Amino acid sequence: MKKTKLYALLLAAVLTASASAGCLGKKQSSTTTPQPRPTHAADDERSPIDLSSIGVNVINGELGTMVSENDTDFTLNAVVDPGMRDEKAKFIFFDITLRNNTDKEYELSTLNNFYIELPAGTKLYSEVRTQLYAGSHFKDDKYFVDPFTIPSNGQFSGLVGGFILNEDMNEFNVCFFPTGKDPNNKKTVIKYKITADNITAPDASVLK
Repeated sequence: MKKTKLYALLLAAVLTASASAGCLGKKQSSTTTPQPRPTHAADDERSPIDLSSIGVNVINGELGTMVSENDTDFTLNAVVDPGMRDEKAKFIFFDITLRNNTDKEYELSTLNNFYIELPAGTKLYSEVRTQLYAGSHFKDDKYFVDPFTIPSNGQFSGLVGGFILNEDMNEFNVCFFPTGKDPNNKKTVIKYKITADNITAPDASVLK
């Protein structure tokens, strides 16, 4: 009886491994544009996804000033341009401070919680290339890749992102969803109007 159960478990493991290998073997199209997706959270913490309610409540934030929403204190400290140029495009990162005012930690990510809105209404989402660049140029205790954890009743500070913009694009909105522990809670969006004067070089203390 014990051997029969063992064989069944081994067979299940082999089938699972085979299925995983098959998935890894499939190539994805390089033209696919990443779309915002929820970060990890327990099913009982997620609200149903209602696309019609996304961003219905807009809060206009001010750079360097804290905004409190959904048990979250959020501050966009700076929009950072490290000077990286790639075919007339620039990499942009966000210096943020975020406090979790609940008794449970949760994860946020640049892709799920941030986007850039251009004057024409186009929305830009984070790019993997920017995270690879940041990992090589920013100190590990200053820059955080997705997802990043916000401790319970605690604070998170650092650089996150980033985004790729045309080199001459200096006016746009930085938008943040204060989802808290529910990654699908996107009814409220905090928007920051950014101009050329608001874009700064990184502080020397964050560079490797």
